[in-house]
Amino acid sequence: MEIMMCRRAPSRVVVMGVFMIMMMGYFLCEAIKIDGVDENVLRDGVVANLHVIERELKVLREEGLVDDHAKRFDHLVPLIIHDFLSSNFEEAERNLGSLVHGLQSMFSSCTTNIGFNNSLSSGHYIPEAVIDFSMHALENAKRAHTWTEQLIQYKLLNKTSFGIPLHDQQLYYNHSLKRNKRPNCYADGTKCQYKPCARGNKLPICAIGFAAGVTGGARGSYYVVTRSDDDNVKNPIEGTLRHALDFAGKNKGGAWITFKYSMTIHLKEKLWIASHTTIDGRGVKVTITGKELVLARVENVILHNLEVLSIGDSDAIHVFDGSKRVWIDHLTSRDAVLGLVTVVQGSTDVTISNCYLSNHNFNMLLGASDQDSIDRVMRVTVFRNWFESSQQRMPHCRWGYCHVANNYYRDWRYYAIGGRAHAKIFSERNVFEPVQKQEVTPWHSHFTSDLTPTIKSSKDLLLNGATFHQFLVYGPLSSPQTLFRHYNLPVVSTKKVVVLVTKCAGVLFGDKVRHCRLGR
Repeated sequence: MEIMMCRRAPSRVVVMGVFMIMMMGYFLCEAIKIDGVDENVLRDGVVANLHVIERELKVLREEGLVDDHAKRFDHLVPLIIHDFLSSNFEEAERNLGSLVHGLQSMFSSCTTNIGFNNSLSSGHYIPEAVIDFSMHALENAKRAHTWTEQLIQYKLLNKTSFGIPLHDQQLYYNHSLKRNKRPNCYADGTKCQYKPCARGNKLPICAIGFAAGVTGGARGSYYVVTRSDDDNVKNPIEGTLRHALDFAGKNKGGAWITFKYSMTIHLKEKLWIASHTTIDGRGVKVTITGKELVLARVENVILHNLEVLSIGDSDAIHVFDGSKRVWIDHLTSRDAVLGLVTVVQGSTDVTISNCYLSNHNFNMLLGASDQDSIDRVMRVTVFRNWFESSQQRMPHCRWGYCHVANNYYRDWRYYAIGGRAHAKIFSERNVFEPVQKQEVTPWHSHFTSDLTPTIKSSKDLLLNGATFHQFLVYGPLSSPQTLFRHYNLPVVSTKKVVVLVTKCAGVLFGDKVRHCRLGR
């Protein structure tokens, strides 16, 4: 029997990742050659190479071609990705060495069984896909190993600022400084937003979690919305919310948008939010219907005290395409087919806090695709929200780090918290009150789905027989305070969560503000 190795077309396993790896390798070489070691490019390169190996293994498994050589990598590759995304580079490097050694052995075995003239010397057939996998996976693993070694060296040379952009360090510093100067305006996470010291564009002093340091439109001009219509989408009328956002996009420093009176705005088209924008609904009740709010390639945004309802066949708030530093606070939302809050495609440093979120099916999606490894940069805080009577995704996370703390869950129909694709979910001091389904995660006795996420429960309160299956197959998970320098969140005991959340979550207006502040 002969197999034509030299002239065979690439198998489906190879085509999947070759172009991405070639481009990543080119940009990595250029970055190193011109600017020295670029940490983010190194990280992206390692994740991209490992993800290609993981996907190729999955294809082999689906085609029934996972032999004894390949089976050993089923656990090792996700373990390496877990360690790497947890910034445990030394352990990842050690296991990458084992992976390279194993792939070299596999490739040698494949080639040894094929003699000259591409004929089998051992008498048994080796599928092309297996040969392709061993060859290309070895190349990917070697690249990932080399770049991880460079990251370790980079880390040793840059201990003080590794992993934290300089502008973020300055934002954290300024944020802490302002807070210390106002001891009566302690950022408690919920009530600070309605204290006199946080009035107007002083609201950012109350930002917490991964969005701490956000300023929104505080450095820009005030814009007061006086009209509730949205009749002219292409040329918005002055005084409308759409005109205010156009103004924010053109004005140096953005805009701090407020409302003259309570109103309902029925959007005719999507509402695109510009960078350095605050939409501040305090003091009035503002309801937005019809179309979603969209944040694409923007940064430094605050959405506060708004009701977003009846969006139809979309999601209520869609954050995507690398948006960063976004604080969504005191939002009330329901009735959106695709979900209420979505953060995807490389967006990061987002806090979703004090919201009332109820939807018949999907609720909150953080990372949309198993293929979007770009979401490894995602960091989201989900804090003191009231998740009521939803089917699933409260939240559902992929790739990134999700800190889910002090939330109140009632009556989830499928699962409350879920994850895929190496997500890191730290669930801390939440209260789970089941009505129909008792298990918090998608776990069941015959669960065979994705086991790569890490889901850790820390001091959660499980009522009425609720259960929480932790996903710890590939190792433990540390708290965000341990992993991220300067991270701070005023987490309280679960004894206080239900009253605090039910009194303060969602839009606050009139007596609800007083009831929240007084806790009754």
